[in-house]
Amino acid sequence: MLVAKAIEGYGLDAQSIFEEAGIALEALKQPHGRIPTASMHSIWNIARELSGDPYIGINVAKYFQPSVFSALGMAMAASHHVFDAIQRAQRYSQMVSDASTTQLIEDEQYVSFLIKSRPPYTSPPNMYAIEGLLASMIVALRSISGDAFSPYCIEFQHDFDGNKAPFENFFGCPVHFSREQNKIIFDKKNIFTEHSFANSTLTCTLDNWIEEHLSNFKEDLISTKVQKYILKNLAYGEITQNILAKELALSPRMLQRKLKEENTSYSQLLDDCRHKLSLELITQNKLSISEITYILGFSDQSNFSRAFKRWTGFSPNQYQKR
Repeated sequence: MLVAKAIEGYGLDAQSIFEEAGIALEALKQPHGRIPTASMHSIWNIARELSGDPYIGINVAKYFQPSVFSALGMAMAASHHVFDAIQRAQRYSQMVSDASTTQLIEDEQYVSFLIKSRPPYTSPPNMYAIEGLLASMIVALRSISGDAFSPYCIEFQHDFDGNKAPFENFFGCPVHFSREQNKIIFDKKNIFTEHSFANSTLTCTLDNWIEEHLSNFKEDLISTKVQKYILKNLAYGEITQNILAKELALSPRMLQRKLKEENTSYSQLLDDCRHKLSLELITQNKLSISEITYILGFSDQSNFSRAFKRWTGFSPNQYQKR
């Protein structure tokens, strides 16, 4: 619908362009409407040709509103800071597209948000779609941190031999093409400023809705089954890979292989589940930090505090007193 709005902004007939790609625009107004990746690829290319605009990818972002990303967009808007929103975008990226996978990579100074094709989609994502997605994400993050917020730099896999100035003016940072991956790189010193309108109760509610919604699309994934088991049983004792493998009737090696095929791991899923449960328990404000430490399976409170600071930028006590 965002692309359709942008197409109409060029004075073009969005309905006929979608029909040419085999999509009835009215069907997209259904709450759970999804479009095949190949069809969207065609729509982007037709729109680029008819508009004559090489910057159509970033120009769609001027029509962006949080609801474009459904509950994910609204949860991002209510996040505590940019880093919190980035984590949420990575965790629930399939709300936007299940043809791509996302990853966060951190070092001492930077956080990188990567987007790449998900098997069996072996070709790179449509260049205009990637530009539109990253541009829309920056607009969403500016709603948290202010209009002046900019990432450290943007990298695109595709080539571009035109004037880069419109890209760099929009993103407010250097933009590089013909790179190995599509990614946004953030400077850590700019992404932990607390959002004045953060709402922990709302984000927890939206996170739960998103997870329930996504489970309808990926019930058969091993990672989904692992997450459900961890969330249900974490409070009742230690959960190991061997326990999970036995529960799923797999060997530990087969479990590792299947999780790797789904671009995740046991340690990543355990970390994600601990993160989610910690936010829910602290937001409820019914348990002490030591009790939450025990429930989440950390060996001591200092280990939990370090993990929580990594997840949120706050200590548990700071977060609880907000």
